[in-house]
Amino acid sequence: MFLVMLKKEFKQLLRNKKNLILMFVFPIILITTLSAGLKSMMTSQDIFGSGDEYSKVYYTIEGETKYEAGFLDFKQGLEDAVNIKLEETSSLDNVKEDVDEYDALVHINVKDGGFELYSSKNGEKMRTKIFRSIFESVLNEYAAYDTIGEYNPKAFTNLVQNKYDEYVVKKDVDGVRDITSSEYYTFAELALIIFYVSGIVAESVYKETQLTTINRIRLSRMKESFLIGAKVISGIIIAILQTLLVYVYSTLVLDVTWGDNTLKFMSMFLAFGTFASVIGAIIGLVAKNDSTAAGVLSAVTIVICFLGGCYTPLSIIIGMSPINKLMYFSPIYWINTAIGSLLCGIESNAYAIALAVPLGLSALCLLFYFGILRNKGGLAND
Repeated sequence: MFLVMLKKEFKQLLRNKKNLILMFVFPIILITTLSAGLKSMMTSQDIFGSGDEYSKVYYTIEGETKYEAGFLDFKQGLEDAVNIKLEETSSLDNVKEDVDEYDALVHINVKDGGFELYSSKNGEKMRTKIFRSIFESVLNEYAAYDTIGEYNPKAFTNLVQNKYDEYVVKKDVDGVRDITSSEYYTFAELALIIFYVSGIVAESVYKETQLTTINRIRLSRMKESFLIGAKVISGIIIAILQTLLVYVYSTLVLDVTWGDNTLKFMSMFLAFGTFASVIGAIIGLVAKNDSTAAGVLSAVTIVICFLGGCYTPLSIIIGMSPINKLMYFSPIYWINTAIGSLLCGIESNAYAIALAVPLGLSALCLLFYFGILRNKGGLAND
C-alpha cells in the first residue's frame, strides 16, 4: 500500500510542468547566472573585506625596540594595499577574546627579540592563514630585521600587494585556496533550490486535505504516517535528482571539481533534502489554507537562505552585526561552511554539524507533530 502511495506521488509530480521546471531547469539557470554575474563578489579583493568593511589586526609594541619603525612602515604599507586595519592595544590580554571569537585576525607583539603572532585558540580561518603568510613572507623578504626600518611605506605597499596576489590569486597558502564564484554558487544555490522542495511537498499534502483524501486515509486501516512518509520520500528523491543534475552540469560545464569529497557533499544535501521535505509535509498538514502554507514557507525560505549565504556571500554577512550572530541557526550556513572547509583544505567540524542540524530539526518537527500537535489538535489517531 505504501508503494502505491509513493507511485501516486510521482504521477502527480510528472503532471505538473511548473514544478518540473522549478526543480530541474531553474537550478541550472540560477547557478549559471549567479556564477557569472556575481563573480566580482567572490574575487580575492573581498577576502579581507570590501568597501567600508575591513579585517582588524591588533598589535602591541613592547618598550623601545629596533623593529618599531619598520613595523609601523609595514602597518602603513599593509593598510594601503589591502582592507586590513591595525589597531594598537596595550597587551594581548585586552583583545584575546576578540581574536578567539574571530572578531580580529591576530594579535602581533613587537618586542626587542622580534615578532610574536597570536591567533584564535579555536583554529585559524582562511583569512588568518593568508595574513600570517603575507606577514611572515614580507618580513622574511627583508631578511635582516636590523635594517628593515630603512625601507619606506611605498616599498612595503608594493611588496604586500605582490605577496597578496601570490597567495590569494594563485590560491596556494599552506594547502588553503580561495573559492571560485562557480564553486560557491553551485553549492549555495543547490541548497536554495532543494529547500523549495518543501513548498512542493506542502502543496501536495494540503491538496490531500482539500480533497478530503486525508480523511479517508484516517478512517481506513492506512496510517497517516504512511501518507507523510510517502510525501517526504518523494521530496527526498527529488532532492537527490537535483543534486545529481547539478553535479553533472557543474562538473562538465562550469568546471567545478567536487573531488574526493563528492560523497560528503551529496550526503549533506541528502540530509538537507530530508529536512526540507519534512518541514513541507508538516506545514502542509497544519496550514488552514494553501496561502498560509505558501506564506509561512516563503518567510522560512528567505530567512534560512539569507542567513546561509544563498543571496550574498557569507564573507559579506559575517561583517553584518548582529545578523552574523544568527547565521549559526541556518542549516545552509553549515553546509556552505563545511563545503568551503573541505574544498580549501581547512580542518573543521562543520561537516558533522551540517549533517546533524537538518536531521535533528527533522526529528524535532516530526516529534512536535506526532507527539504534541496532532493529539492536542483533535486530529484522528491512527
